[in-house]
This record gives sequence, structure tokens and C-alpha cells, in this order.
Amino acid sequence: MVKSYTAFTSEIDDVELAVSEILEQLEPEKNCLKNTVAVVTCYYEFAVNGIIAELYRKLKFPIIGTTTSALATNQGFGHLGLAVMMMTSDDVTFTAASSSSLLNDLEAPLTRMYQNALEGHAQTPKLILSAGPLLLNHAGDYYVDILGKASGGVPNYGTLAIDDTANFENSYTIFNDTFAKDMFCIIVASGNIHPKFFFSSISSEKILVHPALITKSAGNLLQEVNGRPLYDYLDAQGMVSNGKIRQGLNSLPLLLDRADGSQVISKVLIYLNEDGYGVCGGLMPEGSTMSIGVWDRDDVVATTLQTVERALSDENVSTLFMYSCYGRSLALGADIFAETDNVSEAVAGKVSYLFAYSGGEICPISGSANPNQFHNNTFVGCVF
Repeated sequence: MVKSYTAFTSEIDDVELAVSEILEQLEPEKNCLKNTVAVVTCYYEFAVNGIIAELYRKLKFPIIGTTTSALATNQGFGHLGLAVMMMTSDDVTFTAASSSSLLNDLEAPLTRMYQNALEGHAQTPKLILSAGPLLLNHAGDYYVDILGKASGGVPNYGTLAIDDTANFENSYTIFNDTFAKDMFCIIVASGNIHPKFFFSSISSEKILVHPALITKSAGNLLQEVNGRPLYDYLDAQGMVSNGKIRQGLNSLPLLLDRADGSQVISKVLIYLNEDGYGVCGGLMPEGSTMSIGVWDRDDVVATTLQTVERALSDENVSTLFMYSCYGRSLALGADIFAETDNVSEAVAGKVSYLFAYSGGEICPISGSANPNQFHNNTFVGCVF
């Protein structure tokens, strides 16, 4: 059994005051059991100004996390904040590990990270909680596939870092008292823990373009659709202007059906490169069909609340993690806290929860030979 406690602070200038506020809410001396870890999410300054490093020195147990553009927890929500989820248990083993730089290689650092995290586990792990970097030269699917291979398919749930700058230049992952733009971090859990997973992207009535066949691709490069160059296909749909995809298209979901019996998942077209190929946020396999959806505020809120309702249907749930794609927040317009506000109201005092915006979502799905999947433009939830 896992007991979870949350904390929040918006104190960004005074390290000692910020840490004391977090400690007063978590009460680790009173609440910590045999094994304890924490997941954090924050505005980037909390990582770079030493607040999280000092928090780690006081807590003395592992911390992983990511920067985000907005967040929420039982104790508060906002943009310029730090949220902490502390998980503790007598019959669940938690361990944590981080990777070396992923700039030049993925497989060796991620495999070694997982092997390091296994130390101390007497049983097969039941959950990986992931905090990954936003590296546009790597499809997020590669992270998931490598960790799936290394772990033998242990369920993997988590997020990629994000921030609110135009080029996401302040997107960091966090491990204990360190932070980096090219580091992956995980918590591995075994024992008496039974995670369940939920996700949603867009309502069916919001599908803008009928399914089209992906006829040529290379990894996350989308090259041809329906036998035509991607540029020509998008141009015919009225989605190209002056040689570039229209503003806002790169935040719209591409609903991907891989024709393998698995659930439809969402990917995103980030930009067109000099060859007219679409650089996507995830793998776009040939033979799949894709549909383009369009969001509005109400649909983002509705799909989020429907997913939260499903997640909370189990009365035995004590802990709820939620990540929502940064692209979904762009559909909220001026009502920037519509999703965080509604999540806070829906969850209220029912369970300990952590919500944050994401640069890419990691969440298992059903009906696939490889359940662990990487998503874009999706709201994902994990409960236990």
C-alpha cells in the first residue's frame, strides 16, 4: 500500500522559505514509512535557483521530475509554482536512477539507468515512473521502446519536460539535486502496488479530416500521405500558407490508427523541414491511417474530466498522477487555467494528486503487443 502526500509553493525567491513551506505540508518526519520517493513538477526557476536541490538535502530520499508550463496539486495550482508528490510505503520498494547525456546515444544510457534502478528490488517491478527530456532530434517512442526492452515490458508512465518559452529552452529534467536538458530519470516500484492507466485526446466529433493512409515515412519523418508528398496533401487540405503549415496546425492532434488492433493514439506535426517532410513528435509508421482533429476549450476540459472520472471510479485509489500535453493548453485561449481549475474541482479532497503540462506523454494502452506507448496532444492518468 502506498500513502501519498502533496505540497505546493509559489515562493520562488527565498530558498529557505520555499523549502520550509514544502516540509510543513509534507511532514516527512511524521509521515514517511520504510520506503519513500517524490515526484516534482515546477516552473523552471525552482530547478535552477537551488530550491529543489535544498529540498533534496532536507528530505534525503530520491526526487525525480520535470519543468512545466502550469501545474496543480491538492495544495494549490498555478504557473509560477512548485508541486511535490511524496509517496511512501512499508510494502512497496521504490528506487530511482538517472541517465547520462542522451544527446549522442539513447540505448546504452537508458538501459544502464534501468539496470541501476533495479538494485534493491527482490520482486519484478510493477511500475516505472518516467521524467524525460524534450529532445526534438529523438522521437519519444524511442525512449519508451528502449525502456520496454530493458525492463521486459514493465508498465511505464510519465512525461517529457516542457516550459512556456517559444523554443522550450528552459525545459529541464530533475534528479535529486541536479537538473539537465538531456537527462532521463525514473522511479521503479515493486511490491504491493497495482497501477491503472487512462488516456484521452479528442472527441470523435472534433475530427477535421477523414482518415488518410501514410504511404511513406522514416521514423518520425512523415513523407507521403495517400501516395502524395505530405506538402501537397496538406496544401490540398488548405493547411499550408507561404510554404509553411498554417499557424496552430502544429498543436492539433493527428489521430493515428496503426491497423494492429491497438487503440488509436495521438501524435503531433511539429514543423515541415527543408524537404517538405513533416517532423512529428512520435513515430509515424507506414500503413497507418491518420486523421486530423481540431480542439476547442470545451472539448479539452470535457475529455479531461471524463478521464478523471474513470480514474476515480475505483474507491481504493489513493494516488493520481495526471499529465496533459502542452498543445492542449493552447486551445484554452485566454482561459489558461480552465483545465487545472476543473481538475482541482473534480479531484478535490478525494485523493492525493499531481497535474502538470507535458512535452510528450508516456502511458500504456490496451490491445497492443507493446502496451507502453508514447503520446502527443493527450491527457494521461495513472492511479494506484
